[in-house]
Amino acid sequence: MSPTTNTPASPQRPRPRGSRRPSATEPMATDDLRESVRHLPDQLRDIAVAAADLDQLPDAEGIESVVVLGTGGARVAGDVIEAICELRATVPIVATGARCPAWVSDRTLAIVVSPAGDDPGVVAAAEAALDTAHAIVVVTSGGALGTAAAAWGVPVVPVDPDAGPAAGLGAAIVPVLVLLERLGFVSGMTRTVSDAATQIAERLDSLFDSPRVRLLAELLPGRLALVTAAGSIGKHAARRWVQELDQVGGIAAVRRRLPTGQVDVDAGARLADTTRNGAVLVLLRHDAEPGGLDGGVALARERFDHVVEIHADGEGPLAQLLDLVLVADAVAAALRERDTTD
Repeated sequence: MSPTTNTPASPQRPRPRGSRRPSATEPMATDDLRESVRHLPDQLRDIAVAAADLDQLPDAEGIESVVVLGTGGARVAGDVIEAICELRATVPIVATGARCPAWVSDRTLAIVVSPAGDDPGVVAAAEAALDTAHAIVVVTSGGALGTAAAAWGVPVVPVDPDAGPAAGLGAAIVPVLVLLERLGFVSGMTRTVSDAATQIAERLDSLFDSPRVRLLAELLPGRLALVTAAGSIGKHAARRWVQELDQVGGIAAVRRRLPTGQVDVDAGARLADTTRNGAVLVLLRHDAEPGGLDGGVALARERFDHVVEIHADGEGPLAQLLDLVLVADAVAAALRERDTTD
């Protein structure tokens, strides 16, 4: 592949006055979490602009496939990108984690995503792709991957390393979607991002005072959170819910598929019965989930005492995924606030 040079500085919004960056193992303070959520619409737009302004894009001619490499949240982002593009892209777009597949060739574009840039597995996968792919584009804030990308002379889309959970997921998804649109592999992504940012900005006005957010903050302490969802978007939203409830809200949480019948309901009930105070069943719903789920949900409502259903707002999978993650942020913030005031 022919190397190019582009290593712009990472765009960062100022942190709230008096706040500090939490360590890798320290959860965000409630005020910081709320502030990061309020900045999300602007962060999404900034990320999209950074990808739209990227110079030295690789030549799309001859590219017949795209591989998205990344671990952790970036792997989740890759799976979401694959799901969004599955029925819309003109070439196969596949997320493979931190593995560079054997099929990567001089007809493959490799997009390497690591917001922190410090995962050695991702750097190794990028090195493997460098030797075989048609071209590489890196999405990162720096770290070892940023240093390596500068040495290789490959294009870099800068992202904010201090983004909150929802923005962090957007930081990994949005630039890849915009790049794929610029290369002609999928259309409408810039509009999709803009619409998602607008919808989230409107949602913020009532988010933290939402009746369901308040209800969950009251029900969850002392109980297990049984977070259920269906489809690719739901699966990844539920994964974020479990992470936020556990690491930020201090609530034991597990992820299960949305009940489709009595077997799923019974399995969830057995899990709830092992806990002292039972479980709260959280149903995450979105427009892209498969059909035929209402019967299982009705059975679950009959079996569980505490059921909270969250319907994603917004149009399209990106907006709805970020909306569900945003609600998880709000619930986690409400739980932390409740814990500090009790």
